[in-house]
Amino acid sequence: MRPLKATATTSQPVLTIQQIETIFYKIQDIFEIHKEFYDNLYPNIQQWDNNLTVGHLFQKLASQLGVYKAFVDNYKVAVETAEKCSQANNQFQKISENLKVKGPKDSKDCTTSVTMEALLYKPIDRVTRSTLVLHDLLKHTPTDHPDYPLLQDALRISQNFLSSINEEIDPRRTAVTTPKGEARQLVKDGFLVELSEGTRKVRHVFLFTDLLLCAKMKKTAVGKQQQYDCKWYIPLADLTFQTLDESDASPHIHTMPEHEIEEMKMKISCIKSEIQKEKKASKGQSRAVDRLKKKMFEQESYLLLHSPTIPFRIHNIHGKSYLFLLSSDYERSEWREAIQRLQKKDLQACVLSSVELQVLTGSCFKLRTVHNIPVTSNKDDHESPGLYGFLHVIVHSAKGFKESANLYCTLEVDSFGYFVSKAKTRVFRDTTEPQWNEEFEIELEGSQCLRILCYETCYDKSKLSKDDNEIVDKIMGKWQVQVSTVQSYSVHWGGGIASA
Repeated sequence: MRPLKATATTSQPVLTIQQIETIFYKIQDIFEIHKEFYDNLYPNIQQWDNNLTVGHLFQKLASQLGVYKAFVDNYKVAVETAEKCSQANNQFQKISENLKVKGPKDSKDCTTSVTMEALLYKPIDRVTRSTLVLHDLLKHTPTDHPDYPLLQDALRISQNFLSSINEEIDPRRTAVTTPKGEARQLVKDGFLVELSEGTRKVRHVFLFTDLLLCAKMKKTAVGKQQQYDCKWYIPLADLTFQTLDESDASPHIHTMPEHEIEEMKMKISCIKSEIQKEKKASKGQSRAVDRLKKKMFEQESYLLLHSPTIPFRIHNIHGKSYLFLLSSDYERSEWREAIQRLQKKDLQACVLSSVELQVLTGSCFKLRTVHNIPVTSNKDDHESPGLYGFLHVIVHSAKGFKESANLYCTLEVDSFGYFVSKAKTRVFRDTTEPQWNEEFEIELEGSQCLRILCYETCYDKSKLSKDDNEIVDKIMGKWQVQVSTVQSYSVHWGGGIASA
C-alpha cells in the first residue's frame, strides 16, 4: 500500500488515490489494532507468570471487530477494483499476482509470494483463526482464573461476529442472506437424537435466524477437515410444533429398559477405573489407555443414543414431520423457546438452491459452538470429572405467580453426558404461593449441573398412553446451577421466585 501511495502523486501513478483507498479500505486501522494487541501481549509472554492476566487484551481485540465489519462490507468492491486495475494496468497486474510477504522471524523462508486476492482474504481468515485460538486458551485456562470470564466474553463476541459475516464475503451471497436481505446468523446448535424410519441417529442441529438445519458428520479420510451433510432443513416460516393430538401416527418410541441402562453405566464406571489404573502403571499414555478410551467412547455413545425418551416433534406445514428424542424437558423447552422467539419476527419462507444449501452446510463446521457429543470420554484430562455421591436438596417454596395454578417442581442432574430427572415434588393445588418444603437425596454420577423446572399441571391427558413418555404440563420457569457451588439459593424466573 505504501509504495503505491507514494507513486500516486507522481507523473506516472500505478493507481489513483481513490483506487488505493478502495482496495486497502480499513487495512491501516486493522494493522494498528493488531500492533497495539501484539505490543501489549509480547512483554507478558517474555516474562510469563501464572498470576498475569491477558484476557482483557483479547476482550479489547474482540470489541474492535466493528472495523472488520467495515472491511468485510467493502471486500467485494475491493476485489473487483483490484481485478479491474489488473486488467487495465500491466504493471499493477505483475505486482498483484506476485506479492512478497514477510514470513515469521524463525522461518527458513524470509518471504512468501501471494496474490492480491489471497492477501485481501487474510483479515477475514484471521477472525476465524483468532476464534479457534480462544477455544484453545479457554481449554487450558482454569475456570477460577480471572482471565476465564474475559476470554469467554471475547469468544462470544468473536463467534457472534463470525456467524454474521462468515459467508458474506462469498460471491454466492444469496446463500447466506434471508429472503428479506438480512444476514443469516447461527443462533443455537447442538447434538440431538433423531428417530428416523424407526432408527435412532445422532444429528447436529443448527438453528439459524430463518431456518432449522439438521446435519450429520460425513466420514472423511484421516487428516482431512470434517464436513457436514445436510439431511433436511425447514424455513422457520413453515415450522410448527406438533401437538399430541396431531401426532397419532407418530412412531412408537422404544425405550431402553432401566436395568440395561444401569448395566451400561456399571460397564462405563469399570472402564474408567481400568483407565486410571493403566495410566498409573504406564505413567501416562499407552496403547492400552487408548484402547480403553475408545471402548468407553463406544459405550457412552450407545447410552447417549438409546437413553433419551422425551419426544420433540417438528412439523413442516407443507408436509413432512420430524421427531427428536431428548433426555431433558429443559433442553426441549430451550429449543422451542429459541425457535418461537425468532418466529415473532416478520419471517418469509425461503427455498435454497442446491448450491446455496451446500454453501450454508459447508459454513456449519466453522460456525458450530458445540464441537463434540457430550460424553465424558471427550473431556480432556484437566477438565473436571464431575461430582459423585449424594446431593441433599430442599425445595421450599415459590412466589410471584399472577394466577392460581396447580404447581410442582422436578429436579434434574447430568449423568454420563445427559440429563436425568431425579426427583419430583407433590402438586400444590390452586395457589400463587406453593409451599412444598420437601427434601430429596439425589445421586450424582459425574454430575456438574443441577436443574430445577417448575410446572403447571394440565389434566387433559385422555389421549396419552404410558409409552409416549410425553410431558404435556406447562413449564412456568426453569433454572440451572453448577452443583459444585450449590448451597442456598433464591431462584428467579419469569413467573416467580423459588427458594431451594
